Amino acid sequence: MSRVMNPYRALKNRHYRNFWIAQSISLIGTWIDTTLRGWVAVNLFPESKAAGFIGLIAFLKGFPSVFFSPVAGVLIDWFGPKTILLYTQLLDAANAFFMAYLVWKGLLSPFFLLSLSLLMGITSGFYLPSRNTFISDIVPKDVLPNALALHSMIFNVARMVGPTIAGFVVKYYGLEFGFVINALSFLPLIIALMVIPDNHSRTSSHASFKKFFVDLVEGVRYVSTNAVLIKTFVGLTMYSLFGMPFGMLMQAFVKSVVKSDILGYGIIMGMMGVGAFVGANVVAAINPERLIRMKEDFLLLVIGSSILAAALRPALTPYAAFFIGACQSSFFNITNSRTQLLSPSNMKGRTISLYSFLNTGGSPTGTFILGLLGNAIGVRSVYTFAGLILLIFSISRLFSLVNPAKEPKNIQ
Repeated sequence: MSRVMNPYRALKNRHYRNFWIAQSISLIGTWIDTTLRGWVAVNLFPESKAAGFIGLIAFLKGFPSVFFSPVAGVLIDWFGPKTILLYTQLLDAANAFFMAYLVWKGLLSPFFLLSLSLLMGITSGFYLPSRNTFISDIVPKDVLPNALALHSMIFNVARMVGPTIAGFVVKYYGLEFGFVINALSFLPLIIALMVIPDNHSRTSSHASFKKFFVDLVEGVRYVSTNAVLIKTFVGLTMYSLFGMPFGMLMQAFVKSVVKSDILGYGIIMGMMGVGAFVGANVVAAINPERLIRMKEDFLLLVIGSSILAAALRPALTPYAAFFIGACQSSFFNITNSRTQLLSPSNMKGRTISLYSFLNTGGSPTGTFILGLLGNAIGVRSVYTFAGLILLIFSISRLFSLVNPAKEPKNIQ
């Protein structure tokens, strides 16, 4: 198998192509929504408390996945990822329409903002594992890493385009119009999910409360006895806790450290999206067997260095965001592909749900804690702390201070 392949080969699959296009539209709306909610937060509270409130929103949008991702894994293996994914999108669409209504009527309050963020957090616990498993159901196994890379690409293009659109929409049309755009962006994806056939093979013909816990424990046991997955998940946890808050606290960092406005925030996040687009394209061209053997510790080293550079020299933040975006995109593609390709088909929903558990549960937890710490010592100091932690961790792994796991076996 050649080392370099067509980076867009997964789009030859008609069902994946339809899903990819619809998801692209939805993700742009999601990033518009994320930008606007964060900006609402920094203007609802004094500057000294804004970082903590943004962290609380991120916590509520992600931490519920700690409880619901493992549950989602079992339900995905039982009922199929398409069913679970469709219901999560319907609920998220309703959430978005209600948010748009509240802003339009001038009824948005901290209570509603936090309550709707919590509901999004609950659905996110089902969304990520069902989405990733659904992709593995509609593309062949040898194309799966490429499909995941292309999905990461559109996620990061959306992260580049969404905040920029949000900035201009708020400036020229008003806050409520941005939330309306997000609400409407769910419709193409819901339609696509309704027409794409369900190819999932159910692992159980009878669901029961007792069997649910038996299957849940079985999934945890499988991961805990796989040295490669353990090493992968430890790295994922560290990045989720200390790397992801770079972007999630950026509104507060831009306002208090960079001394800019929502347009400046949009430019920085746009640079992060450009970097992620470049990183996703590079990873998409790598064949699967080589991809899952790549060492993501080098990526964590670059990310930690970039966060530290932004903290020490705020003028470098757009450039740091570019490198972080490129490395983050590559990091998630490598770890996600490895997790899926090394998991048996009857266990994939549960292993991916644990992956999502660490990702969507770790990042809001880290953002919440670092946000509160930012209230006490300043956002700039928090960025310095997070960068140093990732540097120390990645260097320790690269110099084998942490016991290395065995190399993954060839893809079956």
